[in-house]
Amino acid sequence: MKKKEATHSPLSTTVRVQVRFSEVDSINMVWHGHYIKYMEDAREAFGREYGLEYMTIYRNNYMAPVFDVKMRYHQTATVDDVLLVTIICRPVRGAKLVFDYEIRKESDNSLVLTAETTQLFTNLQGELEASCPEFLTEWKKKHQLC
Repeated sequence: MKKKEATHSPLSTTVRVQVRFSEVDSINMVWHGHYIKYMEDAREAFGREYGLEYMTIYRNNYMAPVFDVKMRYHQTATVDDVLLVTIICRPVRGAKLVFDYEIRKESDNSLVLTAETTQLFTNLQGELEASCPEFLTEWKKKHQLC
């Protein structure tokens, strides 16, 4: 997927990941836990591209831990497959971020996995924030995600 413009379209970015030998299990499939790492790579790239890096959140006296992960496997990937991991920011209200993911094989664009993550905001002591932090409200407005 191409990055979409923020004019009423969701923000997205795509990262390329080449599956390494150490990421496959004894039956030559990517071990399921590595998909979480690929999604994290996409979240970090998204943050860099759109000004919402983890350290930006931290400098604003918040953390945004992953609260929920949902994944659906469509086919396997194996060593040397090049995967395109696309992350899409879903517009949501409140002190949270919700991302959708598609992981596809670069070779034939076939769908490997779809997923969703939800991140909630906490203060630096780990206490859940009920209201949306001001910096996040401004970020959402800037990118038309309100």
